[in-house]
This record gives sequence, C-alpha cells and structure tokens, in this order.
Amino acid sequence: MATRAPHLAKLLAVAATVLLARGADSEKSGTRSESFDHDPGWEGYHNRIVPGKPKAVVQDFGYSRTHYAGKADGEVGGQVWRAAEPAYYAARIGPRTLDERLSASGTFAVTKTSGGGIFFGFFRAEQAGAGGRPVSSLGLDLGSKSGGARLAVRLITGKNQSCGTFITPFIPGKFRPLPIRNDGTRYAWTLEYDPQGAGGRGRFTLTLDSAAHKPGELERADMPESFKEEARRRFPSTRAFSVDLPEGFKQQGTAFDHFGLMNVMKPGGSITIYFGDLHYDGRAQDLTRDPNWDASGNRAAYNTTQVGGAHDFGFSNTRYAGGQPGEVGGTVWRTPNYAYYADRVGPLTLEDRLEASGKVVLKVGAPDSDMFIGWFNSTNKTKSPAEAGHFLGVHVGGPTRIGHYFQPSLTTAQGGKAQAKTGPALEPGKVYQWSLAYHPAAQEGQGAIQLTLGQESVTLALKKGMKVQGASFDRFGLFNATVGGQVVRIYLDDLQYTASRPGP
Repeated sequence: MATRAPHLAKLLAVAATVLLARGADSEKSGTRSESFDHDPGWEGYHNRIVPGKPKAVVQDFGYSRTHYAGKADGEVGGQVWRAAEPAYYAARIGPRTLDERLSASGTFAVTKTSGGGIFFGFFRAEQAGAGGRPVSSLGLDLGSKSGGARLAVRLITGKNQSCGTFITPFIPGKFRPLPIRNDGTRYAWTLEYDPQGAGGRGRFTLTLDSAAHKPGELERADMPESFKEEARRRFPSTRAFSVDLPEGFKQQGTAFDHFGLMNVMKPGGSITIYFGDLHYDGRAQDLTRDPNWDASGNRAAYNTTQVGGAHDFGFSNTRYAGGQPGEVGGTVWRTPNYAYYADRVGPLTLEDRLEASGKVVLKVGAPDSDMFIGWFNSTNKTKSPAEAGHFLGVHVGGPTRIGHYFQPSLTTAQGGKAQAKTGPALEPGKVYQWSLAYHPAAQEGQGAIQLTLGQESVTLALKKGMKVQGASFDRFGLFNATVGGQVVRIYLDDLQYTASRPGP
C-alpha cells in the first residue's frame, strides 16, 4: 500500500486543482443546448456513404444430410456469409452462465473459403448486428481467405469484454498463415470451461487435432526466428490451449441461450463449413435426422447496403439514448475514409474553458473499432483530428479485453497527444449520462480534462508544455478514426457544449 501513496496523493492534488480552477475560470460561457427534436442542420462530411452497388448475400446453412465432417450422414453447416445482419442455426439451451461447467466437442471440415467468418459454440441469440463476433459467446472463431482459414477461441462477456487466444499462428501484420485447409480436411475439437479454474476466476481450454497435419509443417528455413517460435506455440505444433479469465469477467452477467453456428456480423465474403459428431450440454446430438434447431436468417438471399467502410451517421429520428425521438449518431467505421458530423462553433482554443454533457448509448462496439466526440478543426479533410491535431474530447474505443473506453483525449496543433490510460467503459445497450470539462487554469495553468460517465470519473492532467502547443477548434461533434478496423454504432442526445468564447 505504501508504494501507491505518492500516486494517490498526485491524483488528489490534480482533483483539487480542477476544483479550484472551476472557480477561477467559471465566467459566463457560450453554452449551446441541442435536444435533437428536429434535424439541427449540422455540417456533414462523408458521413453518409451510399454504396454504388448493393452487395448480394446468400446465407444457406443449417441441417445437411452430408458427412464432410461427421462419420455418418447428417451434420450442421453450409455456406455462411460474413454480413452485418445476424444469422444462425443453433440448439436452444439453458440459459447457461459462467458459474457453470460447460463442455462441447465435435468435428469440422471446410470445403470452400472466400473471406468468410463464423462463430461456433455457446452464444446469446439476440444480437444487435454489425458487431463482428457475438456478444455473450464462448467458442470457436474462424476467419478465412481464399487460401484457407485461421482459428481462435474466445470468450466475449455480456459487457463486450473479451479474452482468448489464437489457435493458429498469428503475429499481426507480419505472420498470418492459413493452416486450416479448405479441401475437406477433418478436424476434431473439444472445448471445456471450468468455473473454478484459475483460482476461481474461470478457465477455458480448446484442443484441436487432425491426422492431416504434422508438427513443424509451417516452419521454413528462410523464416525469421520469431515466426518459427510463433509457429511452435500454435497448431499444428501445439494441440491444447488454455485461457484464464481476467479478474471480474465471470461476474459480468454473461448468459448463453444457444449452441451452434452463427455468422460473423461484419461485411465480407463466405465460407462453406460443416460440423459433425457433436456433443454439448452433457449429451450427444443425433444428426441422423434434422434436429430442428432454432433458425434465423440462415436460409436467405438479399442485397445489403451495409458494406465495410460505409459510414451512416448524423441526425437520426430514433431514441436509443432515451427520451423523445431524435438524436445524433449511427454507424461509424474505423477506416481511412475520414468523415464527421458536427456543429459550427468557436473559434475556441486551449485557453478557453470547454464543457460538454449529455446522454450516450453504445449499440454496437465491434473489436478493433474507435470513434471520437468533441471539439476539433474542420480545415483538415483527410485524417482524423485525433491523429492530425486540433482535438479535445472523448475517445470511444479500447482493447478487446476492455470493450470500449469512454475516456478524455487531446491532440494539440503540433501533434502532441494525451489520453487517459484507463477510464469508464461503455456497456452495450446501456444509456449513460456523461459530462466532460476542460479547465485551462488547473494544475497551475497546465490544464486538465475531467470526464464522468455514469458514476465513474477520470481526470487527465496535461503534461507540462502541452497547452502551449495550442489548438484551434471550430466544430463540435462526431468523427471516425482513420485507420483500418471495424464499426461503432453509437447515439447521443440532450447535448450541451461550449460553442463560443467565455464572456467578459
């Protein structure tokens, strides 16, 4: 405890200076209120992208009389498209929770790949769509390209926090082979979850086997040693993989009501895959005849305009954030295609006190997705202000083990960056009241940003010299992160925000 005292003292000092600064810089400010009971006419830049041609999706999976994966006729599978719209074929169970022991086993075989992705295991059937992997799920995540597929095992809790491991080798951006073959090779797997494992935190273990593979087959003489080491840690050189749940994951209200096959809910291609010899929930599944599992969207052909990178956010006549119809938000992609929707404000600088508040709800927070809310400069039209400069506000995003932080963030005119290392996290579907205040007089004039989400708060103290790097803001609103990734679907309502300089 003694080692934490200096850190605690520093936090208390920062909080105290913020409170003092409120008195020092609490002059009349130009605050604007927006309830969105009608279209506010904010400026939109590339925020509504309509694909030139809708994409055709053909979901065709469920019970099959074939035996690509199983020993005898009868299995589950077919053609599964990666699409924003959820589709599944699964047995109704439970509901089961992470306080219970879970087990499943079976075989699978892939016969065709073209950029598709699937989930197989325990999951919650009700999904918002467009979120990639299903929230409240435990099982196999398989993604593919034309040459084959990769496999991971993951838990995603009811609060959208994730833990897991790659089964096949994976070094992001460097070494990503496709060891799972698409020629009908049969793979045997088992999944075990022990709620008492890892000292009571919970642990799940996946084993994978196939007579067609041999240890060391991915290694080549000309490979970097780091690639070889990664190959030795993964399938086929290693067959069993265990993951310990982080502290608190078991207590996040995660519940599974189905077991079976679901598409990855992100626009993409297709994969043809079959699962057989299934055991789950303490019993063997008879697949000699149609088990009549629950089915949703699994036999469907349609055209969709929800394609990767197609932003669709701005004024919305919905009420996801509560209250009367009318709010701002929608689908925001992490993509190089920069877009924003914002009110004209300012000019404002880091010498001005800035405040904002309102309601927020995260409907979908896919892995590897980010977006931003706050004050920025509209002169730049190519890159996120969080990267290019001139931004102060909220970052929505974070590592998959957290889900999506709601945390204070700053990028100065010179590219200096400050962002809280942690912060409150948004639980999908939950409406929060939030507020943010930037106090330029805090910390003896160095400045600080204080953010509150619900009952949680975090303060970002600016480092010495950051404020003098300056920033100029002429817009307040939403914009995307301009790196490749996935999608956030978020809505805000009843906003109040600084729109002009404090008065005399």
